[in-house]
Amino acid sequence: MSKMSRLYRALGALGLLLAGSSLCLAAGDAMPQTVKLIVGYPPGGSVDTVARLLAQPLAENLGANIIVENRPGAGGRIAAGIVKHSPPDGSVVMIAPNALTTIQTLVYAKTLGYDMRKDFAPVSRLIAYPIALSVSAASPIKTPADLAAWLKAHPEQANYGSSSAGGMSHFAGLMYAKAAGVQWTHVAFKGGAPLLNAVLGGHVVAAIDTLIDHIEYHRTGKLRILGIFTPKRYRLAPEVPTLEEQGIKGLDVQGWFGAYAPAGTPPETVRRLDEAIGKALSDPPFADKLNKLVIESAYLPSAEFTRLQEAELRQWAPVIRDSGFNPEQ
Repeated sequence: MSKMSRLYRALGALGLLLAGSSLCLAAGDAMPQTVKLIVGYPPGGSVDTVARLLAQPLAENLGANIIVENRPGAGGRIAAGIVKHSPPDGSVVMIAPNALTTIQTLVYAKTLGYDMRKDFAPVSRLIAYPIALSVSAASPIKTPADLAAWLKAHPEQANYGSSSAGGMSHFAGLMYAKAAGVQWTHVAFKGGAPLLNAVLGGHVVAAIDTLIDHIEYHRTGKLRILGIFTPKRYRLAPEVPTLEEQGIKGLDVQGWFGAYAPAGTPPETVRRLDEAIGKALSDPPFADKLNKLVIESAYLPSAEFTRLQEAELRQWAPVIRDSGFNPEQ
């Protein structure tokens, strides 16, 4: 074989090698044809609703089939465990609230089978909403100052309810008590509906839960929202004052939903998921659908979302530690 023939053969082999590498890279970067959105809560709830609203524009933006799969149980922790062990290829994405990813990470730190920092890749923050402090409309309490005075005058009846023990609203109530200089006892209910029945029926003095769950009762005159736990009023409910503007300083408690992929998902895949979500959330018709549910789009890209997650874990760690709450009691 001549030197020229050997050169051509070598170049041909190199070309095949490079072509093969390019094909492998292209295959590695390709999104799966089907992407599951895992929701750790039953159908019909707010997390499920947002995931199902997101499914159609996400399918269009990714060119993939989107399936919403509900895996309820243990406050979302079962779903998190499933996603942790899923293939890191973009085929599985968890839609979860910070009640799971921040609060439960800290509350159940000793018993969790996953680590939010190590086992998940934050993709995007999707939406955000305030937490509300409410009383029955039949109550004589009309302001946070009235509430503080009433609690001090009736210490044996001083209580508040939340939709679960060890949840964000539970700890928000402790933060309120410290800021307002009062003491009260937490009463846990199994969900938002029993909590609403309890406060409307006068079985607890006040209720702390998401504004989403309280706003329609407030607007129809059944419930009185005393304030929300954010520094500024909420754009979708501007009639509701903040606790900050009424003298209860330093409270900033906000709920949000985020999208997470399993750790090890390629950065390019995370980027494509992130961009597809951001595009969906910025679409006016999609934003209008959220707004009708009193939910506001609050997109944050992956890097900013990761920083938010770390900041929240630092914010809540001392609150939960100082509460002395033990989930096993």
